Amino acid sequence: MFPMNFSKMVNKDLFWVYAIACMTLLVHFLTYNNLGFHRDEFLYLALGRHPAAGYWSNPPLIALISYLAQLLPGDPLFATRLFPAVAGAILVILTGLISRELGGKLFAQVLSCLSLSVSLLILRGYSMLQPVPFDILFWTLILYLFLRYTNTRRPAYLLLMGVAFGLGILNKYMVVFLAAGLFLTLLLTPYRRLWINKHTWFAVLIALVIFLPNLVWQYNHAFPVLHHMQELKETQLVNVKRANILIDQVLMFTFGSIIWISGLIWLLFSKHSGRYRVFGFLYLVVLVIFLILHGKSYYMAGLYPFLFAAGGVSWESSLRSASGKITITALVVLLSIPLVPGGIPLMSARKLAAFYAAIPPKMGAEALLRWEDGKMHDLPQDFADMLGWDELGNLVNSATDSIRDKSRIMIYAENYGQAGAIEHFGKAHGLPSVISFSDSYRLWIPDTIPSGKDLFFYVNDELGSDIDSLFARVDTVGCIANPFAREYGTTVYLCRSPRADFRSFWAERVKEIIPKRHPNPPSD
Repeated sequence: MFPMNFSKMVNKDLFWVYAIACMTLLVHFLTYNNLGFHRDEFLYLALGRHPAAGYWSNPPLIALISYLAQLLPGDPLFATRLFPAVAGAILVILTGLISRELGGKLFAQVLSCLSLSVSLLILRGYSMLQPVPFDILFWTLILYLFLRYTNTRRPAYLLLMGVAFGLGILNKYMVVFLAAGLFLTLLLTPYRRLWINKHTWFAVLIALVIFLPNLVWQYNHAFPVLHHMQELKETQLVNVKRANILIDQVLMFTFGSIIWISGLIWLLFSKHSGRYRVFGFLYLVVLVIFLILHGKSYYMAGLYPFLFAAGGVSWESSLRSASGKITITALVVLLSIPLVPGGIPLMSARKLAAFYAAIPPKMGAEALLRWEDGKMHDLPQDFADMLGWDELGNLVNSATDSIRDKSRIMIYAENYGQAGAIEHFGKAHGLPSVISFSDSYRLWIPDTIPSGKDLFFYVNDELGSDIDSLFARVDTVGCIANPFAREYGTTVYLCRSPRADFRSFWAERVKEIIPKRHPNPPSD
């Protein structure tokens, strides 16, 4: 039989698992355009327009997904969010399969899949194009394959784990922490024998071969991922508190946490979990790793579908009556439904702000409204990051429409969200590619200013102190006026007639921002 055991995946007994998966897909289809593109989606769309084996902060798989999304006809926002929505449905199915593999019957599968699908993290994570939803999916797939190995001892599952690890690293480097956790966990359990199993090392080799093109790209570009990680540590992870990491593990899943917590307890202490105890230890090891490193709360999200599956088995073995099973399922789902706007934007920005203002602090409002800067805001950061981009695009478009010779135009944006939004909304206006020193945009920036560029559009939240000295005239075009947008106040300036020292200033700026840039970087 094929090692993935597809006969189990299409078994009619999984009908309700498939139904829940379709329900999650439908929810995303009905709500995908309630706000707009997310800041990060503009970056990933840009990556798809610049095929390469690597990027400043991301491996290349998200660029391939973005490229495919941009080939689809119709609404570009729907196309952008189609693949993560489908990945969310697949995650639900994998959760059901894990529950089944752990010995769970119909109730265990339904409870685990329903409680996972209504959780805030899963609703939000699979509502937009980013590496995170696929990262969660790869972690879950790897755990499912290891579970199949523990039940069958078939070496093919170890080899498939190698494939999943390799592809997972090409999606997001965070999979390395799962590998580290698995390595340490195996050493601490009887599974340490796997390290003298030749198939384990074949799996490691497979993962390395799949990852090799990106590793070579990183080497040729002086490992920009290390610079990105340092920036992340200095600007975001410094604000992460260990206590908040622990609290957020519960708040991310709201009332569904009673399911995954019971699953963790079942894995660690139940006399029936036996060979599956290694998965409980794995969770604890990975948690300790991220507590030590001050990782963001969602970094270990890929472990929770497995815990939800185990939780379904735990509750199924504890509840004997049908009424008890119906009650726990109804409680988790019905109590979670009012909090759905915390995961996906069901309303306008103004109504969402009122919704969050009405949530009592003890219900987790702080975790939802605390941004990467460590401060509280009116909307979750992800929602605020979906606002104001059309305003920005319209400002630039209206200002450039009166310029006949578009070759004179150069557009600079301070961050990749601004750059990507201008490129997206400026497609029909014949605008040139936007230049930015932000994230992967720095890989495509010119070393020198091309001749003939004398109209410089500058996009930032404030006018830099050196701009006035570099141009003969600087005019304000307009700014983003949506108070709920994270980009509120971002302004578009039109800088005319660059002075003689502008080009030398630009060349020095490139050297300063990208000090280790290869003088002749390999072609992407």
